[in-house]
Amino acid sequence: METEIIITIILILISFTISMFGSVVGFGGGIFMVPILIAVFHFPLTTAVGSVMISLLPSSLISTFLNRKEGFVDFKMGVLLEVPTILGVFIGVLLLSYITAVHLEVLFAVMVLFLGISFFLKKEKNKKGQGFFYMLNKLKPRYIIKNHLNHAAYRFSVWMVLFFGLMAGTLAGLFGIGGGFLKTPIMLRVFKMPAKIATATALFMIVITSTTGSISHFMLGHVQFSEAWPIMLGFALGALGGQKLNLKIKNATLEKLIGMGLVLAALVMMSNFIINR
Repeated sequence: METEIIITIILILISFTISMFGSVVGFGGGIFMVPILIAVFHFPLTTAVGSVMISLLPSSLISTFLNRKEGFVDFKMGVLLEVPTILGVFIGVLLLSYITAVHLEVLFAVMVLFLGISFFLKKEKNKKGQGFFYMLNKLKPRYIIKNHLNHAAYRFSVWMVLFFGLMAGTLAGLFGIGGGFLKTPIMLRVFKMPAKIATATALFMIVITSTTGSISHFMLGHVQFSEAWPIMLGFALGALGGQKLNLKIKNATLEKLIGMGLVLAALVMMSNFIINR
C-alpha cells in the first residue's frame, strides 16, 4: 500500500514538472510523458497515450483560460492552423500504408534537433525586417493581426497557414507524434509571432486535439481513470505553475527554452527509435 502511494506521488510530481515545462514552451508535454509512462511505470502503450490525452484536456483549458486574460491567445490563428493540421494527420496515416517511416523518423528527429539548436544561434537581422518567410506571407489573401494589449502585430498569408498546418499534421500522422511541438516554432519562425503569443496559441490548439483524441481513446477503452488521475492532477497543477512562470520570462529567454524543448523532443524520438528497433 505504501509503495502504491509513493509511486502515485512520484507520478504526480513528474507529471507536474513536464506539464509546467510544456505549458511554458507551448508543447503540452505529451511527447515527453508517454515514453516515461511506458519505460518507467510500465503502462501499456494504449493506456499511456489515452492517459496523457485525457490529461492534456484540463491542462490546456487552464492555460488557455489564463493566457486569454493576458491577451496572449490568437484564436483566429489557432483555428486556421488547426484545421489543415487535422487533415494532415489523416494524410500522414494514409501514407503509412505506402511508405516505411522508420528511417524517415531518424531524419525527422535530426531536423528537429537542428531546429532546436538554431534557437541558440545569433540571428542575422534583415533590412527592414524582411526575409524569406516575410515575402511569402505577402501572398494574398493575407491579413495583419494587431494585438493591442501586448503591442504586437504580425502578418500571415492564408496559403502559408494551410501549407504549414498540413505539413505539421502530416508529420504527426506519419510518425505517430503530437504536432504541438511543431506549431510553436512554425508560428515563431514563419509568422514572426511573439514567443508568448505563439506558445499560448499552441496550447489553445491542444484543447481541440486533446478533446477529439480523448473522446476517441475513451470509446476505445484506452482511458483508465484509476491510473490516469495522478497524471491529470499533475498536468493541471503544472499548467497553473507554467502560466505564472511564463509571465515572468522574457521573450528572448522563452525562445531559448523552446529551443531546449525541441532538442529534448528530438532526443526522445531518437531514443524511441533505438529502443523499438
